Amino acid sequence: MAGTAGSNGVFDRCVVRIHRYAHARTASWVLASSFAWMCILTAATLLFATLLGPFGVVMMLPFVMVGSVLLPVCTVGALYAPLAWLWAAVSFSRSAVVRIGGALWIQYPHGRTAFPLASLTSARLSSSGGEVALKTHGGDVIFVRLEDPGDAERLLADIASSRAGGTWSARLYEDVPPPLPSRWLLAIAAVVALVCSVVVGAALALAIGVMAGAAAWAVASVRRKGCAGPRVLVVGSDGLSIQADAGEHFIPFHGIERVDDTGLGVQLALTGGEEVALLIVPPQILRDPQETGLSMALAERRREHLLALLRERIGRGAPEAGGAGALLERRGRPARAWRAALRRLVSEAGVDYRTARLTREQAFAVLEDGAAPAEHRIGAALALSSASDGETAARVRIAAESCVNRDVRLALEQAAEGEVAEWTLEQALSSQDAGEPALVMRSRAPTR
Repeated sequence: MAGTAGSNGVFDRCVVRIHRYAHARTASWVLASSFAWMCILTAATLLFATLLGPFGVVMMLPFVMVGSVLLPVCTVGALYAPLAWLWAAVSFSRSAVVRIGGALWIQYPHGRTAFPLASLTSARLSSSGGEVALKTHGGDVIFVRLEDPGDAERLLADIASSRAGGTWSARLYEDVPPPLPSRWLLAIAAVVALVCSVVVGAALALAIGVMAGAAAWAVASVRRKGCAGPRVLVVGSDGLSIQADAGEHFIPFHGIERVDDTGLGVQLALTGGEEVALLIVPPQILRDPQETGLSMALAERRREHLLALLRERIGRGAPEAGGAGALLERRGRPARAWRAALRRLVSEAGVDYRTARLTREQAFAVLEDGAAPAEHRIGAALALSSASDGETAARVRIAAESCVNRDVRLALEQAAEGEVAEWTLEQALSSQDAGEPALVMRSRAPTR
């Protein structure tokens, strides 16, 4: 049964099988890391005992205790890792509906599963042309049987352009040399051990070889220390955010002067003179002939979609404060008094010939305009928070979700509930002001 392409990113009558290799890779990484550290600690203990005698053994006693803890971890890992790989390799095909909408949704008759779109890093088409293999960054592989290769192109187009919660996201890459392969570390350790075995005993030579391999790994790690870790680009209604484990950088659209196409991504020229390179196409695709084809098509579609998003939004500048925006200004009032005044603006009871009225549609227009000042957007959310209908609540929630400035998003979420903390309001206003000329770095503390 082959899948057919439908509208709105829906592919029905698909046959799907999923290989959960990410869990097996994690188990293998724990096993390999534990074994490597146990070997390093054993080798270091032997070297110190040989060089310093009993004093060296006493000095290394804490490390010996750590090694004794790693031994059962290695034992359990050696038993569990093969089972994890076997379980991941055994997968059965099942009929499902594949839907692209905020994530890659696989709907079974009795349940569903989802994969974030940004985690899908590569794709391959089977030799028969009827099955697409999608690989995630964690290592999971999703096989989707489609009706024809044209459906595969439409599937990739939907993955590249779909949004989640009003935002579009993609992984970012670095054009850096690959890490030193583990086989080279083993080769270095073996050569050093063989050379040293001519002079010293076999056990001591093996310990020296292990330490040499560890030193080579440390040098390679230091050389790559300046490289950024895994990063994700998120584009919303107000700007774009570069998110990593260490924190995030927010760039408002009106802070971007120019966008240049670099082939592998885009180059942003900011108003403060700073330049930011965003690589969407993985450079390793160009180095590995086996990773071309659909993988390159997916990366290219993401790059083209990012260019279209940026060129559509930059150059508008911040809107002039006037009309509805002027009615939403805080004017130095405390958050509670500001909220009360805004609610009166949209209520019929507060309207007379001396009061300027703010319509709901005017408030929505400001709230949903990502280029509007944060003060006006938060004010619009506060003004609309008095409404109890579901449509208003849904539109306010979507506007908050599409905001990638974390501080402004938090203020909008609180305003949607009818109350915004004073410190949250001040943080949101200051973060937008600071974000205009250049990048703003924030820690990745949870906001929800």
